[in-house]
Amino acid sequence: MNKKYFSFFFFMGFVASVFFLSSCQSTKTVARHRIKPLPFHRLYAEMETHAPSFRYFSGRLSVHYQKGKDEPVSFRVQIRTKKDSLIWMSLVPAMGIEAARVVLTTDSVKMLNRMKKNYVIGSYRLLDSLMHTQITFSMVQALLFARVVVGPRIDSSATIDNGMYLLNIKTQLSDFQGHHHVLEQKAWLNPQLFTLRRLELQDNRFPGKKMIILYDSYQTVSNTTLPQKMKIILWAKEKMIIDITFKKAEVNVPHHFPFIVPSKYKRLL
Repeated sequence: MNKKYFSFFFFMGFVASVFFLSSCQSTKTVARHRIKPLPFHRLYAEMETHAPSFRYFSGRLSVHYQKGKDEPVSFRVQIRTKKDSLIWMSLVPAMGIEAARVVLTTDSVKMLNRMKKNYVIGSYRLLDSLMHTQITFSMVQALLFARVVVGPRIDSSATIDNGMYLLNIKTQLSDFQGHHHVLEQKAWLNPQLFTLRRLELQDNRFPGKKMIILYDSYQTVSNTTLPQKMKIILWAKEKMIIDITFKKAEVNVPHHFPFIVPSKYKRLL
């Protein structure tokens, strides 16, 4: 697997990726009209009420990825998740054969590289070294399913911006050593559906680095509103842009999460 695929696959862990398209599902758009101010606690409660909620999820998505000035690459990903527990992904390039498999848990990262016949098993510090920023399981899960990152709030406010509600949230989180840091989040909400349209995140430990997620459209799957198309822009060591479209989705149907390492594969980490 070349370096582009390797870097992206780990990035998929925090994004890394999520939203679905079906002929029987509909996309909802934002209608522009005057909206009345609402307090932060009311808007936050509405956002949580309308956010996707399910135990299991599975789907297939198409991905268009570009890092820095590198040539963009496109490929398909199969994804399965179990809430608050596990995210499983299988990467399939243009040739149609699985190139890699990744499993993210709350405290570990596993990757099987079928092209090079090797594998890695480590902590989220591995993602940090690849992405030059810090990512956690809860962040990956939240962003994939159009939710803000949850944690103790130390400051918050609500305003109206460009026809949408804007929530400003400062959350106190802890790193791997137990040191506290502040995650600043700006969340723009659809004024009718209270779903996320845009989310910006910035960690006070990494000045100049920022992530933006644009939730371009939503759909309904088994009476659950889910994102359909999203764009992720990350400013870290290099700018990364990921466009994701889900082609199929299923919720609350249990799946297996296989990760079997062949005996001849070499462990890198």
